[in-house]
Amino acid sequence: MNNWTFFREAIKNFRSTGAIARASPALVQRLIGSIPASTPLRIVELGPGEGCITRALLDRLHPKSELAVFEINPAFVGRLRTIRDPRLVVNPVGADRLAEHFAPGSVDFIVSSLPLSMIEQPVKEEIIRQSQRILRPRGRFLQYQYALQDYGLLKDNFTDVSVSFTLKNLPPAFVYSCSLGML
Repeated sequence: MNNWTFFREAIKNFRSTGAIARASPALVQRLIGSIPASTPLRIVELGPGEGCITRALLDRLHPKSELAVFEINPAFVGRLRTIRDPRLVVNPVGADRLAEHFAPGSVDFIVSSLPLSMIEQPVKEEIIRQSQRILRPRGRFLQYQYALQDYGLLKDNFTDVSVSFTLKNLPPAFVYSCSLGML
């Protein structure tokens, strides 16, 4: 899927996509750069779109890692299913159904591109609750956004929240790294 095709799909389904362009390489690196590549991990990706972060994760992750993605846009689901990698599982359901797929404390990292600002508050809160439930005690929830409006939600639900910023994206983006603060 090229940038023009992504843009058309994004405009057609803007409320669920929340973006006008793919994440830039700089944003992808800022988002997933803290994920270790030397050990097998279980990763969940929320709202992968057409898969630019998915591909970067697969390029980075240990050969015995697992990557499960949750995407509701049928066009993007079809695109994700063309990625041939045995570590990848594509789930064509919403991120509010995480707990149906993972046991409590079984996930190392959750990488989210969800447009939180466009998701209804009860659904957003359920996604965060389920993310907390499936994360391991030292797991991390990584999220990028174009504004800080959901900082309070993340701060209220995670013990440790740090925010970084990159101008090298269209539009510039904030990257949250959140943990439960448990050892």
